[in-house]
Amino acid sequence: MNKRLFLFAIIFFTTASFAQNFRVITSLPSSQSLTAERTAYISVVFNEPIDTNTFNNTTVKVRGTWSGMNPCSFQYYGANKGVRLTPTKLFSAGELVTVLLSKKIKTPGGDSLQKGFSWMFWIKSASGTLNLIPLDTIRVRQTGEGHVQTYGVNAVDVNDDGWTDVTCPNELSNDLRIFLNDGTGNYNDSFAIYPLVGGNRPSTNEGVDLNGDGVIDFAVGNTQNDKVHIFIGNGNGTFQPSVSYQAASGVRGLSVLDLESDGDFDIVTANRAGNNISILKNNGDGTFAPANNIEANGNGETACAVGDANNDGVLDVFVGAIASSEMILLLGDGNGNLVYSAKINAGGSPWKIASGDVDGDGFADVVSANSNNGTVAVIRSNGTGGLHPATTNTVGNFPLSVSLGDIDGDGDLDLVTSNYGGGTWSVCVNNGSGMFTTAVTLNASQAGSCATLHDRDNDGDLDMTGIDEEDDLIFIFDNNPTVGVKENSLSSVSFSLSQNYPNPFNPATKLSFVLGHSSFVTLKIYNIQGNEVAKVVNENLPSGTYEREWNATNFPSGMYFYRLTSGQFSETRKLLLLR
Repeated sequence: MNKRLFLFAIIFFTTASFAQNFRVITSLPSSQSLTAERTAYISVVFNEPIDTNTFNNTTVKVRGTWSGMNPCSFQYYGANKGVRLTPTKLFSAGELVTVLLSKKIKTPGGDSLQKGFSWMFWIKSASGTLNLIPLDTIRVRQTGEGHVQTYGVNAVDVNDDGWTDVTCPNELSNDLRIFLNDGTGNYNDSFAIYPLVGGNRPSTNEGVDLNGDGVIDFAVGNTQNDKVHIFIGNGNGTFQPSVSYQAASGVRGLSVLDLESDGDFDIVTANRAGNNISILKNNGDGTFAPANNIEANGNGETACAVGDANNDGVLDVFVGAIASSEMILLLGDGNGNLVYSAKINAGGSPWKIASGDVDGDGFADVVSANSNNGTVAVIRSNGTGGLHPATTNTVGNFPLSVSLGDIDGDGDLDLVTSNYGGGTWSVCVNNGSGMFTTAVTLNASQAGSCATLHDRDNDGDLDMTGIDEEDDLIFIFDNNPTVGVKENSLSSVSFSLSQNYPNPFNPATKLSFVLGHSSFVTLKIYNIQGNEVAKVVNENLPSGTYEREWNATNFPSGMYFYRLTSGQFSETRKLLLLR
């Protein structure tokens, strides 16, 4: 064999071998999509059959940012190459969902998913208004208590009752305070207090299951020392005493992701005084290995946010550097490392950042609250690990927080900045291509310190909860396009028809749909010529979520259509029968 032919053979067989590595080829809902229903199922297809014994709620994690961990049941199809994940509870409208597939998933032959696979998508929010309505203010102080400087408000369902609760770290009292939702969207004035022993001005925080029991835990960073405090949840809205771990000096930003692809959530912190970031790897039980402090190639790393910037199925980390006015992109390698990829001028000094696909191209972008010049910056990913130049929009004075969500329900991500110096919140509308303009200004009492967007009252649209750290007040804003008329949680979902599962199928498939109110419903099957061939549903049904099976044993292979009709609502989808 001559040298050229020999070299070709090596390249060919090496490439062919690499191409056949066990991997994910399709995942639904697609990365960064904003159209998934609260009842959404999740689907993933591999290039090889999987060992179903390795696919379970330990090797697969589904996390709603506000609704918490969502265990699934699994149905396999396509000779075990495809899996449908059916969540056991509703997602929260408008929330960001993260799916983790660990490298412990294997083929029957023992090949592993070498880098795991992770992706994020958004749950659809109902039509709403940007003109959020002030509804209530709640004091974070105890009776007779002085200034506690509450900051870093978060919303997550800590007691798994289906309603988002509110958590507030407090910088002067060095504690975490939790307000439970009463089941109607309101929060009582009473709250639980959890001290951070050894804490020093706690601020940044995330609620996530850290020890694998399916219950929300909390990780809290301290701005004036090098500590990250961990609160392990008991599942009923209470928490065990905190345990602290060392990061680096001045923990200002904190994010969670599965860096090692081992099926648990690790922690990344941005350390302003340390001029670096820290990686705290989870041991799998909610304890953490000593921090690995790495340079991010900025100065004054202050903020961090997670997203898949290049859609390779491995989550990446954006880092905002306040002193060098830069946005940095670090790519995950699936094996516990973050690798520098790009940086660009942020258009100002980032204080806090948030990640999501703002221009609809399927890649995670990043927005930055630029504290020095009263702007919010939008920095789009180019899909290959690079960053486009920042565009900025003027907001209020000294913005130090930014949150993303589809507030008006039009299918793109809007944003809110919290303007400390201006005592306001700026609600900015997205034109669909990632260009933002300030649409509404909402007032705090003294300082707009931070805000979180979440469906507080389970009516399907995004509300806002803000914090004023000078007066220690929680501000509740309601998204209510029709003032005085509130829908229940199912009516807000309206009507929807999901894609059948499995698809393609043989011989039976499941058809799922949601009814917003009681009505006469038909669900019919049509062949490619448009002729009705089957009637799956033909009856009055109350509001709710339904699943029906169509058994096509007596039908030939081919494309079919199924149509759901209820009053004025009608939706049609395709399905494929393959023998």
